[in-house]
Amino acid sequence: MWKEIRRVRKENAPTVLFGSEPFSSLLRCGNLEEFKYDWVWEKSKASNFLLAKKQPLKAHELISVFGKGRTPYYPIMEEGEPYGNRTKRGSNWTGINNVPNPTFRNENKGTRYPRSVIYFKTAESEGKTIHVNQKPIALLQYLIRTYTKEGDTVLDFASGSMSTAIACIYTHRKCICIEKDETHFSQGEKRVRNEYQYLRL
Repeated sequence: MWKEIRRVRKENAPTVLFGSEPFSSLLRCGNLEEFKYDWVWEKSKASNFLLAKKQPLKAHELISVFGKGRTPYYPIMEEGEPYGNRTKRGSNWTGINNVPNPTFRNENKGTRYPRSVIYFKTAESEGKTIHVNQKPIALLQYLIRTYTKEGDTVLDFASGSMSTAIACIYTHRKCICIEKDETHFSQGEKRVRNEYQYLRL
């Protein structure tokens, strides 16, 4: 898989993969050289109810990020409470042109950098699902905006319901979808066409 990914992606393009343990650990160990970090998607709906008496309900999924060198990252800032503080400097500290400046004012208007745990509702909240592993469009839009710019091309080589393509339409990106199951591909293609026609109205 990694050989083909490296063949088709741009030099510094990130590879973002959904997964659960132990699959996610195998992914990381299979490419430790390019592994960057994980996001933890906290879901609105838990699963594994048949095992509820033996283990915790599963309410999260891992999103592993890989890349070569410095990959693009455009953090989507979150809202928080504004704050300000003053930091005292030592008596020997001077500012520009040796003018004494013993304090430094740090102000924040309420923006926060994203944390590694992100909450999004599951795909069922957006309507009827057509694939068992269907991802919410809102989450995919978030990831697409985090790692690409408008006009960029996104590749989804396990597209399933083609939610990635719909997220690309909403975020003004191009998309290449690959799906080996003909039924899923046909259903996903129809879904994309319907969404595209809806946006044109």
